[in-house]
Formats: sequence, structure tokens, C-alpha cells
Amino acid sequence: MKPLICPQCGGKITDYNQWQKIINCQYCSTRFIVGDEHREPPVSFEPAPDFSGAAKAGQNLVIGIVASICLIFGAIIVVALVANRPHRSVPEYPAYKAPTPFPQKSATPAATPNPNLLEFGGKGTANGLFQNADAIAVDGKGRIYVADDSLRVQQFNEKGEFLNVWQIPQSGKGYKRARAIQKIAVDDQERLYVLVAGVLQMWEQNTVELPEMTWNVDSEYIVDFALRSDGGMLWVSASNDVETLMYMSRSGKVTRRVGGFHTDTADAALSPRETGLAAIRIATDGAGNIFSLYAFGDLGSYQLSYNTEDLVMFRFTPEGKYVDRFVQTMNSCGIAVDNQSRLYISDEDQLKIYTNSGDAVTTVSGFKNIDAFALDKDNNMYVLSDDKVVKRAAIANSND
Repeated sequence: MKPLICPQCGGKITDYNQWQKIINCQYCSTRFIVGDEHREPPVSFEPAPDFSGAAKAGQNLVIGIVASICLIFGAIIVVALVANRPHRSVPEYPAYKAPTPFPQKSATPAATPNPNLLEFGGKGTANGLFQNADAIAVDGKGRIYVADDSLRVQQFNEKGEFLNVWQIPQSGKGYKRARAIQKIAVDDQERLYVLVAGVLQMWEQNTVELPEMTWNVDSEYIVDFALRSDGGMLWVSASNDVETLMYMSRSGKVTRRVGGFHTDTADAALSPRETGLAAIRIATDGAGNIFSLYAFGDLGSYQLSYNTEDLVMFRFTPEGKYVDRFVQTMNSCGIAVDNQSRLYISDEDQLKIYTNSGDAVTTVSGFKNIDAFALDKDNNMYVLSDDKVVKRAAIANSND
């Protein structure tokens, strides 16, 4: 290339690009324009030769033939390879089975099943509520009767729904003032018996006035009573520290008396006697046998709280003759006999069940302190506890 002469300083510049239009002088930094005589013309390229239409068609035909031959030979080779490959059976795999999930722990423990078939009541004076309930009975239709210290006897159906109420007067025939109801029962004619202040009253189902039928023998105080299967009754009365077992017929006539039937026939000793007499509880089975819970031994005070050896179960013939004593208990509120002649005795928060010969059958527990209890015709148990009624299912027959 021709050297460039800087128009400012006259220096020769040879290091430049032949396509540059402006150059900086490397000696004085003067910028100046390069003339066309110092730049080479651009190189021209010849276009590729253009084939005629016939030539292009021939070329495409050749390419197509070659490609078809290649495809045919390739297919033949693949088929040969597949045909000559040894046969292999397809492996069988077991069906998919989902993994067993790990057992999940419950966030809360499972609830304990409630053994009670029925629960109702509570503290209060309205219908369906109780004020220190301490007597209960069930009739042949499954209706439930509950007595409390308000001197009411309330009647409920088998579902615990209120039906009726009897208001027992504070004073009446044979007594001056009553503070509590001692015991209630219902006979096979649906008559309600109420023992209050030592006097036994009988109320018809629809009676609302003071009943005409009452029993009190002279100056004797009735301690307890039991209905007999023949429609009659038994009761224990006390007078001058002597207990008497009395029999009454279905018509209401006293037919038999057994004086001192504990102290004389069973040779039982009491100290003090008054406390022992108040502790007597009686029951009878379908055959007429008599069972009595009696304070045997030294009670030590007038409080009805005993040691185990102090309360003893006695058994008598239907005529009131002593047979034996066989069960000891404590803190009992009463006894009952079911239609299998099994004995039920309360002991604080449980019911103990025995055969009529004194062999233990089972214990039904899980109650609060038992204030009273009763059985229905199917031997289901009804317990009064803390002003509530609790029903439990009958236990299996001892012969099962």
C-alpha cells in the first residue's frame, strides 16, 4: 500500500487499513481523510453457475433413486436381524400390592363404654329432680318410683320421663311428724306402699288425698317391710327394744307374729340394741324364704356405720324359723332378692351378689355411693346415687 503523508507534520503513515476513510496520525494525532487513490477497490465475487431446468430434474431423480435403494436395503437388514434373534419369554411380575399403612395412633384414648342403660335425675325440687333421694322401687310395667326428703314420691316411665307425683303429708294417721321416707314398694295390683315415720301407707295409682289404708300396730314402730309373692306382706316392728316379725295376708289381716326372731332364734347380741333394731332390713324370695340383714355384735355407737363383722345376713324359713347366717357386709343400705333367689347387698359403691346359700356370684361396681337400689321383674338393677337414677342390665343366671 502507498504510504500516507500527514498534511500537518509530513510524517509517513504506513500502518492503516485500506478500507479506512479517516486516519489518526501516529506522530501528531492529526485526523485526516484518506483519498480514494490510497484505498484498493473491493473484491467482486462471481455468482455460482446456474443449472438449466433439465439438469436440475436429472439431479433430483438420481438423488431419489439412491435414497430409495438405501431405505430398501436398510429395511431388509432390520427384518433379518429380528428374525434371527433368539426368542425370549416376557417375564411375569406379581401384581402391585399397596403397602400396609402404619397404624395411626389416636390423638385421644378410646372412650370407655358406658355400662348404664338409663340415667336421669339430678338435684332440685322440680318434677324429675330430687332432694336427697333415698328410696326407689320398680313396678311390673317397668315404671320407676323415687322418694326423697321433700316427702315426694315421683313416678317415671321406663325411659325416665316424669309421669306423676304423690306428696306424702308431714303428719298423718299414726304419726305426728315425718322427716323422710324410709322405703317404698309397688305390688302386683300397682298399689304404692310408703313407709314413713314408722307407719306403712298404701296409695292407689290415682290417689291424691291422704290414704285411708295405713298400718301401725299399737305403739310399735315399723322398721322395714317386704312384699310376698302371694300378695301378702312381711314387716319388722320394734317396741321396747324387741323386734317382731309380722305376717299380713293379702286382705290386710295380721296372721302371725314372731317376737325376737333375731335375738331369740338366732342368738344374736346387740350393743346398743336400739341401733341394731334400726339396722334391720328384710327381703323374701318367691318360695317364701326370708332373708334379713341384722346388726350382729357390738356396734359401739348409735351411728349406722359398721365393721364387716357387725352386719350379718340371716336366713329363715317361710315360717320365720332361723336357718343360718352366712354373709358379712358393711355400710349396706338394704338387700333384695331376684327371681333366681340370688341376694343383692349394697356395700358403699358396689352391689355384691350371692346365691341363697351364701356363695359369691359377682360384684357390680362403678357406682358412686349407693343410697338405695331395687330390681325389676327381669332382674335389671336400679341404683340411686347422688340424686340420680342409674339402670344396669341384669347379670347372667347362675345356672348359665
